[in-house]
Order: sequence, then structure tokens, then C-alpha cells
Amino acid sequence: MKIIGIMCVKDEADLLPQVYQHVRGLVDHIYAYDDGSQDNTWDLIKNSDYAIRKVDDKNRQNIMRPHYHHLLQKIQKDFGKEEAWVVITMGDRFFLNKKPRQIVEEAKGFDCVEGLQLDFVRHRLDPWTEENDPYPDLSNIRQLCRWFRYDERMVIAFRLQPHLTYDKSKYPWPRGLANGKVQYGAAEMKDMISLAMPYVEHQGRRTPKAVLARLKSGARSVGNKHADLDVSNWAAVMKSMDNFYEPYKCLPWVNNSSLEQFVEMTNGANWQIGPHRRYFFLGVEYMAKKGLPRREDA
Repeated sequence: MKIIGIMCVKDEADLLPQVYQHVRGLVDHIYAYDDGSQDNTWDLIKNSDYAIRKVDDKNRQNIMRPHYHHLLQKIQKDFGKEEAWVVITMGDRFFLNKKPRQIVEEAKGFDCVEGLQLDFVRHRLDPWTEENDPYPDLSNIRQLCRWFRYDERMVIAFRLQPHLTYDKSKYPWPRGLANGKVQYGAAEMKDMISLAMPYVEHQGRRTPKAVLARLKSGARSVGNKHADLDVSNWAAVMKSMDNFYEPYKCLPWVNNSSLEQFVEMTNGANWQIGPHRRYFFLGVEYMAKKGLPRREDA
């Protein structure tokens, strides 16, 4: 059985040296798509088992998420006659409690596996200053960002099948591929989560310098979510980020035992799940003042 990791990236050079090495050891093949990077992301992924840049994708269509579409077509061509699973990886995600092969081997009888993405942020007791902002050298990102919040339920892996195409999968792809036999699907679990699910660590929340560089360069568009974000200087971004992070409920990460409290809390009757209804975890700052534990990798 083959496990193919797909990695769609754009301006991820600050994290790719860590993430790529992490993913490389967990899958059989990496198929990568550079979606218009302005940094040296392409140099870091071009030696993947398959890699393509947006400018070289002659068949790029005016459809949602065409990078996924392209990779799926290529994987179908290369592995369509084999037993294979596609694992969704990114340039800013680490696997936490389960490795891809374990996820796939446990998915017997299912065509798709859902999991949970956790957003990691830096703890508040050591605030950012322009001097201690290490971007673009984020070689210690997993130690730096050690508090997490609920981000989203997502498709982590799906079985490669001949009938799977982008056009038959409703947006957002690849979530449309979850139709059918889904392990840990939201409906079957009644929106509850479990320690048995796979979790991924998302480092999309980075430093103020990273936000400044990525938005001002055009690597990330200033859409509705960032409409009122002042990116004129570092201090302005820091102020905006402070307001941006404040409403989120966060927990300190120690190791996978941190998930136990997270699952219990999330499944509780008072937890309000929704992209715009996340509340800061009462008592976290008090706990941190008692001594924030050292982060341990999963």
C-alpha cells in the first residue's frame, strides 16, 4: 500500500525545512504544488517525487483550489491501479498523535478519515518584541508556538479510487471526498471529538514580522478577515494581532496528554463550536503563572 502526501504551498520557506523533513519520513511519496511563491519555497520542494509550479501548470483551470485538482489527476495517473491513500499535508502542519501509516491502517472499511486541526500560537507571558521576533528564521517554531486552540475538522486522508475527481467533489475540496464511509465523520460522531482521532498541528499563526512580510508582499491577500489589519509597521501588526488572538480559547501544550483536557472540554455542554465563537479558556493564564511546562513533541 502506497501513502502519497500532497503538499500545496505558497511562501512557506520559513517553516518548510522543518515540515518537509517531518513529512518526508512519514509517507512513501510527496507530490508538491507551489502556488505562486515569492520566496525560495520552490527550491525547498522541487526535488519531491513530483513537483510543479503554478506558472508551469498549463492545464490550470478556473476552478476552486486547482492545485489539489492537478495533484489528484497526477496521482490518479501514477497510482490509479495500486492500493494507495492520499494524505493531506501542508507547508505549515505537523502530525501530532498519529502518523499517516497508522491513520491509514486504522481506517479499514473506510474511504476517508477526518481529523482535527489545532492552531498553535505563542504563549502570552512572553510577549513579542521587534527584537525577539526571529522571522524568517523560525527553526524553533514548535518550541516557540506552544499554546493551541480549536481550528477546524478536516479531511486528513482518503483512499485513492478511480471515480474520484475534483468535479465530483463539492467545495471545499478535498472535503467533498468525504462522502460515503468516513471514519470520525462529524455526523456519525454528532460533532463530538475523540482521542482516537488524528490531530495535526497548524503553525499558520506566526510572528508579527511574518504577518507583515506575507501581507505586504501579497503572499496572503488582505481579504475580509484582514480588512481592518494595519500592516504599515511592526507595532501596528502587533496591535492588530493582539486583538485578533484575544477571543480564542487556548491551552498550553505539554505532550499528547494535553489532548485529554482538550477533548473533555470540547465535548462539554458549555463549549460553543463555530468559526466565530471561540472563547479564551478561563484559568489558562493563572495556570501559566504557576509555571508554563516545557513543550514536548508528540
